[in-house]
Amino acid sequence: MPEELSSRSKEHWKRTISFVSGIRRYGIIVSLFLLFLCFSLLRPDVFPTLGNLISILKQIALLGIMSAGLTISLVLGDFDLSVAAVATWSGVMIAALLPQMSMWLAIPIVLAMGVGIGLINGFFSAAVGISPFIVTLATQTMLRGLTLWYTGGYSLYSGIPRGFIMVARGTFLSIPYLVYIMLFIYIVVYVLANHMAFGKRLYAVGGNPTAARYSGIRVVRVHLVAFMISSVLAALTGILLAARLSSGQPRAGEGLLLSAFAACFLGATTFRIGRFNVLGTLIGVLFIGTLNNGLVILGVPFYLQYVIQGAVLIIAIAASGLARSSIRASV
Repeated sequence: MPEELSSRSKEHWKRTISFVSGIRRYGIIVSLFLLFLCFSLLRPDVFPTLGNLISILKQIALLGIMSAGLTISLVLGDFDLSVAAVATWSGVMIAALLPQMSMWLAIPIVLAMGVGIGLINGFFSAAVGISPFIVTLATQTMLRGLTLWYTGGYSLYSGIPRGFIMVARGTFLSIPYLVYIMLFIYIVVYVLANHMAFGKRLYAVGGNPTAARYSGIRVVRVHLVAFMISSVLAALTGILLAARLSSGQPRAGEGLLLSAFAACFLGATTFRIGRFNVLGTLIGVLFIGTLNNGLVILGVPFYLQYVIQGAVLIIAIAASGLARSSIRASV
C-alpha cells in the first residue's frame, strides 16, 4: 500500500513538473493570447477586426526584420546597439542614391554598406577583443553623427520613384508586401540557424566559446558573420522604412532599438528557454506589436507607451535570466 501511494505521488509530481515546464516554455504565447483577449474585450468594435489584425502585421514588419538579425548576434552574447543607427543611415543613403540610379543598383549598394558596418563591428569586437557593447555603441554614435552631418537634420524626399515606395505600401491579397518580406526573412534566418552548419556553430560558440574553439570552430569568423547578418538586416529595415515614409529621415529608426531588444528577450523565454531563438523572437515581435496597437486604440498617451515598453523589456530580461539560471541549476 505505501509503495502504491509513493508511485502515485511520483506520478503526480511528474505531471506537475511537466505542466509547469510547459507553462514556462510557452508562457509568452499564453500571454500574447491573454493580451489579445483583453484588448478585444475592451474594444470589441475595433481591435479584433481583420483590418486591425492586418494593420498589426504591417506595423511589426520592420521591427521583425531588425529583430531577426539582432537575434543572431545575441545568441553569441554580442549586444549590437548599432542596429537602429544602421537602419537610419541606410534609409538616408537609399534616399540619396535613388535620384541618381536605379533602385536595383541602389539597394545592393546600401545593403553592402550594412555588411561593411557589420564587418567593422565584428572585427573590433571578435578579432581585436573590445567589448561588443562598447564597439557597437561607438558605431551607433558615429553613424548618428554622419547621418545628421549628411542631411543637415533635414529629410531627403526628392526623386524617390513610386516603384520603390510601393515596395512598402503595396499589397497582395490584401496583405502588405512588408509582411511577406518579413516572413521570408524569418524562414531564411530560421533555416540558417536551425538546419545549417552555421547554426550549429552559432549555438556552440554562444554556449561555450572555449569548447567551440577547441573543437575546431573558427570563433572569430562566426562572430563576424553574425554581426554582418545583424547589420545587413538592419540596413534592409532602413531601406524599407525609407520606402514606407517616402523619404530618408535622420531619426527614423531610433525608436526601433528598444522594441527590438524587448522582442528578442521575450523570445528567449519561449521554445528554447533561456536561449535566443528566431521563432521566439517572432512571437516577441507579435507581443510588442499587439501591445502597442492595443495601447493606441485605448488612447494611452505616447509617453506612457514608452514607460510600458521599458517595463516589458525589464520583465523580459529578468525572465530570460531566471530561465537560464534554472536551466544551469537543473544540469
